[in-house]
Amino acid sequence: MSGVHTHPGGVSRTGPSPLDPGVTDPMPGGAAPSRRPLVAAGIPRSGTTWTMQALECDSSLFRVKEPDHGAEQAPAIWAKRQAGRIPVLAPGDRDDSYHCLWEWILDGASENVRLRIAAQMLRVMSPPAWGKANRVRAIPTLERIRYQRGGFSLPMTLAGAIASHPPVRRNPALDDHRLLVKTVHAPLALEWIASEFEIDVLILLRHPGSILASWISLDIGEQYVPFAETPAVRQLAEEWGVRLPGPDHLEQTIWQIGMLVVALERAAERHPEWVVRTHEQMCVDPIAQFHRLYDDLGLQWNEQTEEFLVDNNRPGKGFRTRRLATDQLDSWKHRLTPDQIRALQRVMSWLPLTAWSAEDFAVADHS
Repeated sequence: MSGVHTHPGGVSRTGPSPLDPGVTDPMPGGAAPSRRPLVAAGIPRSGTTWTMQALECDSSLFRVKEPDHGAEQAPAIWAKRQAGRIPVLAPGDRDDSYHCLWEWILDGASENVRLRIAAQMLRVMSPPAWGKANRVRAIPTLERIRYQRGGFSLPMTLAGAIASHPPVRRNPALDDHRLLVKTVHAPLALEWIASEFEIDVLILLRHPGSILASWISLDIGEQYVPFAETPAVRQLAEEWGVRLPGPDHLEQTIWQIGMLVVALERAAERHPEWVVRTHEQMCVDPIAQFHRLYDDLGLQWNEQTEEFLVDNNRPGKGFRTRRLATDQLDSWKHRLTPDQIRALQRVMSWLPLTAWSAEDFAVADHS
């Protein structure tokens, strides 16, 4: 088989804690350059796209964005038909289809005719832009939404079948580039991936309140997937001593966000060689923080990175990454309603979070 195997590697995490927002000075010297694939992992709306765009300003990187997201990459539909939208796998577990997916991903996600046909099918089902074409695109778009929310969609299933068993061959781009993979659907399988393939890992965390506010405002499909009903997820909750959510949709959404954050925190604790950042930390002083992150990852800082960060540090909305960085630190406090904040505080108290405490969910005069 092609692909990178053996034992997981990583980038040393040295100096002050990467979770400390006050850390702004670049690390002297930085880590030695690595040729291992770099996997940037988080959960939806945790700042992964902004971080990826800043990192790929280093021209030595070859970026593959969310190749394990079935709504974006057809091979993931087939590969995760058993594992589910957010696979739950621990080192030692066996899932041949998911393994093949990541073998393809870490070989640079090469395409062939079948994958291009499947990709075109997904593009047809992409959400339409505003305009008269909406009426024409309504039915295929509903199929995509149905799939994203955990339902069955025949067109999406057909696209996945066409893209099944993607080509196992190394992308020539990796001959002179290091692979950068962004994923938001692997927090419960990240350690499994690292046990199957030799990779470097960057974990990106964000305050659960900010994630919740973003999921609600953008109507993210993840909040409609029956996450808490998944047997493997319920088993994790039992192991962690976390009570299950009730039938309330908001409570289930908050619980899902919290469980995914805890999974990333625990994986990071078991792997001190991995690099960890919070979105809040990166927003304090983006240029200084990303300069330090570049050093920790063994990347080469350049003018393009600084220009990107400056250009993006202005108002924006929706799925675009353009934002005033400092506005993101506590934006959830005014984006969520008092009832939503109370639900957030209640559910977060059930979870063994380490990056945030009860005080981090307090809001003055929100009642």
